[in-house]
Amino acid sequence: MFLYSYLNSVQEQKGLVARSQGWNSALVLAEGGVEEALAQLNPGAPQPLVIDRTANGWGGPSGGLYGPVSRALSSGTYSVVLTTDTNPVIYATGYVTIPTLSTTLKRVLRVGTTNAPLFSVASGARSGIDLRGNGVSSDSFNSALATLSSNGKYDPTKTSTNGDLASFAGILNVGNANVSGSVLLGPTANDTINANGVVTGGVSKDFNVEFEDVVLPSNSSSWVPASPLAVPLVINGVSYNYVFNLGGAYDYTINNLSSSSIYVASNTTVRLLLTGTAKPSNIEVDGSGTNSGKLTIYMDGPSFTLSGNEVVDGGNAANFSYYGTTNNTQVSFTGNTTFTGTIYAPEADIKLGGGGNTPYDVVGSIIGNTITMNGHFNLHFDENLLKAGPFRVVASSWREL
Repeated sequence: MFLYSYLNSVQEQKGLVARSQGWNSALVLAEGGVEEALAQLNPGAPQPLVIDRTANGWGGPSGGLYGPVSRALSSGTYSVVLTTDTNPVIYATGYVTIPTLSTTLKRVLRVGTTNAPLFSVASGARSGIDLRGNGVSSDSFNSALATLSSNGKYDPTKTSTNGDLASFAGILNVGNANVSGSVLLGPTANDTINANGVVTGGVSKDFNVEFEDVVLPSNSSSWVPASPLAVPLVINGVSYNYVFNLGGAYDYTINNLSSSSIYVASNTTVRLLLTGTAKPSNIEVDGSGTNSGKLTIYMDGPSFTLSGNEVVDGGNAANFSYYGTTNNTQVSFTGNTTFTGTIYAPEADIKLGGGGNTPYDVVGSIIGNTITMNGHFNLHFDENLLKAGPFRVVASSWREL
């Protein structure tokens, strides 16, 4: 009887352990379903205006749901669906079969979603930020508010304290910079601050953002090559080889752009795909007229170097966007370059050298793999990007049913 009781106890213990392991595995599988659904809702940066929820085998909506999509893994299976709401709700179920108990365990997660801005910090990196220069500072303003800008432009007398710096991993070296904002670190990131460095908002280690890779527009292979002018056009004392001033919206490509300048007039929207290497000397987007000009650059080559100035006359960072694909591994600013706009190149090492002689050095937001600043730079995050800029889909609520 003692031996029977002992063996029975061992068998029950084995069953409890198997059930516990299966119960935990079912949750992991359900979370895998949530991750696949979030990937479906984030096809890449920048997000298209309309996300195709039917892609990747999800199919058309039925009964208010997209899916289900099911996957079989070594530990079990999961099934996941999306609702048809503007901000969809994800329902993911993980299944684990326990042969010794002849039972299947399941756990169900309900995850709500919302839109989050792609640009939420003055400077963000996957693998580290190094502020080596002297006199580096970071603050924020809002080009959409008269109280935090002057006619939409940065005004050093109207600033706010959201000039945050963030790095998911690596070292964020504040150095002697004056950060009017916070330093945000991922779980494996660390920071260094010199004796003269200041961070008004403190340091936190809860930064957890996935910088999605850039995906080219689906029709970019059909964009037409842009032709340089036979005689450069002089505007405000600068000679421009590529001038887009016809009004309306246009898509172009340029291969191996070298020592050329680009001008986009007001009321004109241009998407420009660059391949090979790109070394523009100047880029200007005119902010005058009824509507400001807009320029979006997709860099699909290895390196981009801006040696002159980039200016958005209207002061709105949303009017100039730079997206570096996985092929883009280097972005450099040389000389006294000023910049108003956004840079999103999560695979690129971004280097800014020199710095300008005005307080308008970098207005907008910069995201890269690593960011290094040599020289005098003032970073001004435009809080208007939180509303007017591109977005990603993130989880807003998470509970088990």
